[in-house]
Amino acid sequence: MNKILLKFGGCSQLAAAATPLFITTLLLSACGANSSKETAAPETPAATAPVIPARALSPQLDSIDKANNESVMASGDQVTRAFVSLKERDSTITLVPNMRQDHRFFGYASERLILLSIFTNDVENNPFGCQLGAYYGTSNLENLQLKYTATEGNFVKAVAVDKSGKVMTLYFEKKWIELL
Repeated sequence: MNKILLKFGGCSQLAAAATPLFITTLLLSACGANSSKETAAPETPAATAPVIPARALSPQLDSIDKANNESVMASGDQVTRAFVSLKERDSTITLVPNMRQDHRFFGYASERLILLSIFTNDVENNPFGCQLGAYYGTSNLENLQLKYTATEGNFVKAVAVDKSGKVMTLYFEKKWIELL
């Protein structure tokens, strides 16, 4: 019978009669491989979040992001939402900040394009580098107007129209926009 000395994390263990099959199984399980096949969850249609490329934030931005998100989450339903008045056939997205209620949401396309937030450290100097900027509310949008176009699953599809007429499509989470 073969006697093989195996080392695990600096600890020696004598394995008597270790067979090649046992060793192979041991090595595969130690390396994280397994023989069971994992099935991927089925992809959901357009009701999923827009694909946003992973972008590493600096430790300072990461901590701002985390702290402000936690504050909004702790507020529950007591948050300020933007609204669209469809009764008047005006598709303008309006957000009037309320200092007593949190709000913080991004408009996305393939990346974060705009941030509407009550937090100064989110807005001042546009620290997240949003192409369209960071604002407290829509009255602060300079040379830019946000227009509702459709609801797609859990998202509101909108366009940002600049002063020159250039149009950019973006998406907001539906929970942040009330349709009136």
